[in-house]
Amino acid sequence: MNKGILIAMTILAAATLMIWQLWPQAEDSQASHPETVSTSSANATGKPEQMRTSSWPPPFPESVEERKFVPLLPTGPELSAAQSLVTTRDGDPRTPPIQHDEPIQETPTAAELADAKAYQQYETRQNSRLYAAYVKAADEEIPRLREAIVRARDMGIPAAEIAKGEEKLRRITAMQGQMLAEHPELQNIATGRAGQK
Repeated sequence: MNKGILIAMTILAAATLMIWQLWPQAEDSQASHPETVSTSSANATGKPEQMRTSSWPPPFPESVEERKFVPLLPTGPELSAAQSLVTTRDGDPRTPPIQHDEPIQETPTAAELADAKAYQQYETRQNSRLYAAYVKAADEEIPRLREAIVRARDMGIPAAEIAKGEEKLRRITAMQGQMLAEHPELQNIATGRAGQK
């Protein structure tokens, strides 16, 4: 029984000692000597603004100027999220209309679907449009790539990176040449583009 009381008293004394050691003593020293602390800090700094914080740097810089608040621009009528969603169900009326550069792909007619030869002509037309689009895109891309390669050399880009651009240019040019050789009807697209430039 005596051993249990002795152990309990030891634990209680250790806990009290730990609390006493960890208790903030700065507040105790300021509370016991308020006159000396306030006069010494006032003499050291001289300004009451600098006495506000005891930590350095201060958590927020004190500004002598008055804070200026800028009003927000009105964003429109206040709507709930559900109402806003309902108003944009058919699209936002403020957005500009989408303009498609390319016409929508032609679909085969019922007669073309019924006749194998007519459908083959439809496929030939579609392939010709695809090849013509490639030749047109290559005509636009080849000068851009050449200019980019020249700019890259002037800027001092590594030769390995320039070689990638040159390889891309070579492949596009080769594919365009192959298309023009296999489909001579595309020549007038390429010559028409060259004549416009």
